Amino acid sequence: MFVWIALFFIGSTLTPATTVAVTNAPYQLNVRTGAVLYQFVGKTLTPKTTLKSAKTFHAVTTSGSYYRVLDSKTTWYVRKQDGTLQATNLSRSILSANSYARLTHEYMRTLPRGHTPYTYDELKPSTAVIRADAALKGSWYIPSPPYELRVPNIDTYRFDTSIPNVDSNSFKFQIHYFTTLNQLTQAYTVNGRDDYLRYGKRIILSWTKQYPVEDYKRHPWPYHDHGTAIRTFHLLNFWNVYRTSRVNDDPAFSQLFAKTLYEHATLLSTPSFYKPNNNHGIFQDMALTAVAETHPSFDRSAAWRPLATTRLTKQLNHSLSTDGVHLEHSPFYQIYMYDTLSRFNDWAAANRFTLSNRMRDVRDMPNALTYMLKPNGTLPMFGDTPSLVHRPEAIPHIERYPHLRYAMSGGTLGTAPPTRVGRLSDQYAFFRQHWGGRAGKFQDAVHVMMTAGYHSNVHKHADDLSLDVSGYGRDFIVESGRYAYTNRPERQSILHAAAHNTLHVSGKSFNLTPSNLGRSSITSVGAASTQWTASGTSHLIGNGMAHTRRLAYDRDGTILVYDRITSPVTASFVQRFHLGVGLNRVESGRRYAFFKDAAGRSLHVLQLEVGATPKLAIGSSYVSYHDYDWQRRNQVATTKTLSMLR
Repeated sequence: MFVWIALFFIGSTLTPATTVAVTNAPYQLNVRTGAVLYQFVGKTLTPKTTLKSAKTFHAVTTSGSYYRVLDSKTTWYVRKQDGTLQATNLSRSILSANSYARLTHEYMRTLPRGHTPYTYDELKPSTAVIRADAALKGSWYIPSPPYELRVPNIDTYRFDTSIPNVDSNSFKFQIHYFTTLNQLTQAYTVNGRDDYLRYGKRIILSWTKQYPVEDYKRHPWPYHDHGTAIRTFHLLNFWNVYRTSRVNDDPAFSQLFAKTLYEHATLLSTPSFYKPNNNHGIFQDMALTAVAETHPSFDRSAAWRPLATTRLTKQLNHSLSTDGVHLEHSPFYQIYMYDTLSRFNDWAAANRFTLSNRMRDVRDMPNALTYMLKPNGTLPMFGDTPSLVHRPEAIPHIERYPHLRYAMSGGTLGTAPPTRVGRLSDQYAFFRQHWGGRAGKFQDAVHVMMTAGYHSNVHKHADDLSLDVSGYGRDFIVESGRYAYTNRPERQSILHAAAHNTLHVSGKSFNLTPSNLGRSSITSVGAASTQWTASGTSHLIGNGMAHTRRLAYDRDGTILVYDRITSPVTASFVQRFHLGVGLNRVESGRRYAFFKDAAGRSLHVLQLEVGATPKLAIGSSYVSYHDYDWQRRNQVATTKTLSMLR
């Protein structure tokens, strides 16, 4: 501590030159007019002169509450409150150099951009605190089965050997994308407890020590393409609260953190690591944008930002239709990606960052979602879609979408949609009997949806031209679900065509190969005075074969399904309809089957005589309404063998 009773200014005032030309200086200090410059006289720091105008110096390091700066060959000391630290061209080597550790610490503390965070997986305040408190005691909550990870001592924990070998890929994925760090960060914003940040620091130190980025190819889960992007967001958000906290007193950690962000961005920008035509790539683009915008002083940020924007534009051109349909063939991802992209738009606007122009089309996604929803608030389980009830409060800016709000609230909020039949891009056709009111109870309306479309293998099942039929408060014809992201045989079985409400070659699934991309679509929808119709075509069932399905619905509960196959060879074809749980067979014959549930709701399946005589059989199958749920139910399978089936 230095104390002066009286100050004596020795020497002349510096000349009014504004800027000192400094080459290859990663850190500079802009010093205000009137600032006092100090030098050591012996062991005493002594005021030497006063600046008549602002001046820029080469920043060398810090010393207590002073910056040490260089003016040509002269060393000065400047009080921190008298200068503003600026950084340019921060490379990985600079962020790794011990000589710059203190300046990097100051740079990271006073970061001027990105103060409004983008949060992946927002938690209720009480939930964040509960999970963070448990983590401090060594019990980490992971959102996927088996839900708990025991971490007795994070400083010595071995992520490579101590994580239990479970069959849930999501479990390992979420551990390594730092879901626990996210919980700690959000808990800190609730009650400001420093121990959350201290523990978060220990997680980062332990993990980065075990997984240097140079070895990313050896560690598929720690450096998963999607997980790396999500971890980047969690790191940025952690630092946003840590940097101004009382526990931020370690220059070595600041330096490690800055280097880790730089390395993550470098990896995200690496072509071989990138996932084109995939929602994982969208997250990579978002995370790379976040680092480049938040840290424009990184030497590669000027290149990262346009790269991320160009990539994101290509991703959205591939995966988002002009009418707002997400084309990864899973209605669940319509919600997931809207939530993700809409909040990212908000993040960019709050921080005045620029995104791809295609991000404007995200606002149309809720309009399409309105018509995907079934009367019970769930989505048809096409592709990787679980049966979850979706609530209005889970949709960003729901107040802008009165029709969706009506559909999600069971008709109690918003405005009834004007449309009951339509096509959503080339991927879905829908019929909706009514929207409640005088037409009947909202929950009792019949809802029919048919799907097609093959744009990529992401979340793709062999379910082209499959149906989902619900009404009167229950499922009648329902898809098999996603089961879970696992290697279990149940997961493999639900990907096969036999698990879906479509038609396929007996014993075979679809040819989901690159050469068949785009060869499946909904082709038309019509709304006549007496019935609604929809048509779709798929060329995925076999070499040279084509399947056309036409639906007709009389708006009173009768659905006609007309399947036509053209085939250059003789083959056995199977048409399958998988029923909702609880629909039990009452009677059946060669061409019909009749089912009822305990409430008296019924389904009557009748095969009309067209061409060869069909062989109808009642069998069993399974449905997974939720992850790891596996319920037995009935299915109706009709087989015909010939070269052309009508």
